[in-house]
Amino acid sequence: MSISNFRGINSGTVLLESHSLLVGGNAVGKSTVREALDLALGLERLYRRPVIDEYDFHRAGYLATGEPPEPSVPVQVRIEVVLTDLSAEERRRFRGHLQPWSNDTDDFALPVADDAIDLVEGEWRLPVMFLVRFNVAEDDFEGATFFAHPRRPEGDYDEDELGGDLSPFRRDDKRYCGFLYLRPNRTGNRALSFGRGSLIDTIVRLESDQTESLWTSALDALDTIDLAESTAGFAKIRSALISRVRNFLSIPLEDTAIGVRPSDLTREHLRDVLRMFIATQPGTYPVPFNRLSTGALNVLVFALLTYIADLRGPDSVIFAMEEPEIALPRHTQRRLVDFVTTTMG
Repeated sequence: MSISNFRGINSGTVLLESHSLLVGGNAVGKSTVREALDLALGLERLYRRPVIDEYDFHRAGYLATGEPPEPSVPVQVRIEVVLTDLSAEERRRFRGHLQPWSNDTDDFALPVADDAIDLVEGEWRLPVMFLVRFNVAEDDFEGATFFAHPRRPEGDYDEDELGGDLSPFRRDDKRYCGFLYLRPNRTGNRALSFGRGSLIDTIVRLESDQTESLWTSALDALDTIDLAESTAGFAKIRSALISRVRNFLSIPLEDTAIGVRPSDLTREHLRDVLRMFIATQPGTYPVPFNRLSTGALNVLVFALLTYIADLRGPDSVIFAMEEPEIALPRHTQRRLVDFVTTTMG
């Protein structure tokens, strides 16, 4: 499998043989490899909306800035998967999309004449490709999985269409060689939000002398943001909207009579939309916490629990962990055990 421009991976290739075990520290890309397989081969994955979003692109770069006056160009996420050990039924179904493989070069062999193809003998493999990009016209993300071979001749497809020169790899096709993922319970999404009852909310309440100033300061800071003041496109729309609204409604003369702000600016809205952004080694680009690896999320939850324990005092806390080894490498497990046994009493 080859991955380009997806999450923390700018470009990389991984060989997954008949049975493979990915081993490594937290936030090195294991969960990203799993998610990439799910995007390319998962039966239900493409039915989610949106398929992916801005932070699924490497460093959130879904548009490449063009040289003025050229417009920005959409960047593609590309996930290429070569499926091996195909059954006789799979070889029959995908007959027109298979390619011969060379074990000598670890790559596809040179093309052969159509009349020389015999799907019964030799190592024939199925290349598929998942593509996703930002559709500027639709102002949304679009993605799909395609057969990577053969490509349609020029003139037989729309060049602006995503994967236009490729045939779609549909849900019925994935039933023959799909991907199933056993998802562990990930408490991080809830625990690291600012919603009521979350770990962060508990910390805010325990730090009671900061509670009022936290939300008040956040509301005051966001209150100064008006996209109509800083974004030319919104400013133009606001100006045109004001002239029309005044025909029917009495509003102040100032342009600020109409504004464009991130939300309704209430505490409840802030709880819904506030997110922690975190960068983990070897990367340096902060991403929303829920895009971190499974193990990194588990460690972050543990860190928040230790914060709460420190606020309460170790003598006031019973500390319990269920299966702390899930998704954590051994050196991180040792750190957790050492911390609990030396600090929690």
